Amino acid sequence: MAANPAQALHLLAAVRDPAKRQQLALGVTEMCVAHPLSPGAEPIAGDLLITLTSKSDLDTKIAMAQKLADCEWAPHSAIKHLAFDQIEISAIIIEKSDLLTQKDMIELAETGSIEHRRHLAMRANLCLPVTDQLAKPGEPIVLRALANNDTAEISENTLEVCLHVAREHPKLREALARRHDLSTDYATQLCIMMPDNWREELYRRFGLDKGKVESLAVEAALGATPEDVDKAAAREVQDARDAGELSGRFAMDALKAGKEAVFDHAIAALCSIKASQWRVALAMSGVRAAAMACQAAQLERTAYPIIHKTLQRSGRIHQALEGDAMAAAANVFRMYGPEKAAKVLRQMGTRA
Repeated sequence: MAANPAQALHLLAAVRDPAKRQQLALGVTEMCVAHPLSPGAEPIAGDLLITLTSKSDLDTKIAMAQKLADCEWAPHSAIKHLAFDQIEISAIIIEKSDLLTQKDMIELAETGSIEHRRHLAMRANLCLPVTDQLAKPGEPIVLRALANNDTAEISENTLEVCLHVAREHPKLREALARRHDLSTDYATQLCIMMPDNWREELYRRFGLDKGKVESLAVEAALGATPEDVDKAAAREVQDARDAGELSGRFAMDALKAGKEAVFDHAIAALCSIKASQWRVALAMSGVRAAAMACQAAQLERTAYPIIHKTLQRSGRIHQALEGDAMAAAANVFRMYGPEKAAKVLRQMGTRA
């Protein structure tokens, strides 16, 4: 290894042939990983490797990163440089290198791309300062990677960020529900946002009070709409009824326009139940309640996927329309007529 860094870099710059540069890059890398470097040689090797990677093609850089990531004495400067490189290279260092410091990882979480953060969130044994920084932007794909990483330390603040974002992201809710390090209070709050099959699992695993969870779900459902908005919605629906304009189409138009309170009161009026009963039924069993409402309001069956998707997007239905959810909705349409559906929907909402 050249004793003078400037001289070594000057000689390196004179190598123009790509094949020779690749050979040199891999040769220098092999020298670095063959034996521990002396304190004087490490900075020279780091400078050489950084310069080589800046002139190398992707395949060469990947090969260098793979060798360096497994080396306990690789130059730290080169490791850090590669960690901030394009994701194909960075991911190798993030996953394997023990030389990335906490400071490096915090900086990467702050300044890297979302893909850098996602890969960092999957790294084993992350500490709280790193996971807190990763969570700050509130990116669902990063939070989901963190939630799936059962070796990562996650603070209460980060869990709160996850819980807030999870309201609109079912896959994040499921990832959080798989963790075993949740407090009872946090698991309870999460349980409110989960489909029935997940609730039963959380009741069992965390010893949750089913009655308390259901009461909180009802409370949240009934308190979600501001009083002035709710009163205005009720008046709008009453005016539509007085004018002979209240129909399934009226309810669907309100939902598509983002007027969920008007939709609630319209559905309740069409089903001959209270708006509070409809909201409780939806909170308790979203898929069946929405399907029952479609039948009771005599909406076309084709309206159901639109209603389901819209209510899922706003966090009022917690299951995607697939698998068990699709089967449950189909059973309602097959087994219940309008009158029976309205009766069942009223029973589902009797906690109001």
